[in-house]
Amino acid sequence: MNKLPSLEDIRVFVTVARLMSFSQAASQLLVSPAYVSKRIKLLEENLGQTLFFRTARSIKLTHEGQIILRSSEVMLAELEQMQQQLNACREEIRGNLRISCSTGFGSTYINPFILTLRGSYPLLGIDLTLTDKSVDIISENIDVDICIGGTIAEQFIARRIARNQRILCASPTYLTTHGYPKYPQELEQKHFCIAIKERNQAPAVWKLEHQQESMTVTPNSKLTVNNGEVAKQWCLSGEGILLRSQWSVQPELQSGQLVRVLPQWHQTADVYAVYSRSLRTSANLRVFIENLEQYLATHLSHGF
Repeated sequence: MNKLPSLEDIRVFVTVARLMSFSQAASQLLVSPAYVSKRIKLLEENLGQTLFFRTARSIKLTHEGQIILRSSEVMLAELEQMQQQLNACREEIRGNLRISCSTGFGSTYINPFILTLRGSYPLLGIDLTLTDKSVDIISENIDVDICIGGTIAEQFIARRIARNQRILCASPTYLTTHGYPKYPQELEQKHFCIAIKERNQAPAVWKLEHQQESMTVTPNSKLTVNNGEVAKQWCLSGEGILLRSQWSVQPELQSGQLVRVLPQWHQTADVYAVYSRSLRTSANLRVFIENLEQYLATHLSHGF
């Protein structure tokens, strides 16, 4: 066998073998007899076997053709069953799902993901709320909250769907004026910092990690805001050092607009899907979370 045959070639072969006629197979498949002959020839070449004895008036399966027909019929039946199961799953996924997420992460990742998901599950409606305030999923009737880091109440299920970390960065302008910090403690007095009051995150302290070592510092924050994009603009303007998710500042790091400082230190801030225990068997929620986890595995990766 030179290479695996195509599914189309198998489908054409089975049709010809059942009808014992190239022309009748072409009519049933709504293609030309020449197309059928070409597919059978390619299949024989790929398998390295002659599948039919041909005469001017009839065709007959070879011994090898009979073996391949039996296997092909089983394979096509299993594929049809799989397609039916997938169709049933799509029909099952319907109704509305209420999602909440921070503005930055939601705009960058959740928005394009939803468009991708809708292509596979068109009957699933999405109600997306983007907010930089803390969310009460019970009182606000939210099915799942996509959050980054923070403390999650024990009464909820929190499933990690992606790894993420926050890093320290500053603009070249700031570093030219104030220099590079050498130790995390310098962020408390010697340097100016920009704090984010994002959702349920306390801006008062930064918990930093380096290998097995951890440290908590109280940044010297002269500027505080509840929106990460505004904080990044301040950082780009040279106002201070910012602790921000790497996915948010990666383009500016690559372009040189921002520079990572204290690169050995970071803050773990993984991405979680948080939902009520009463929804743990929801098919809609399962499909959303599993597909989002796969999407982020491809799109949210910076080598950590």
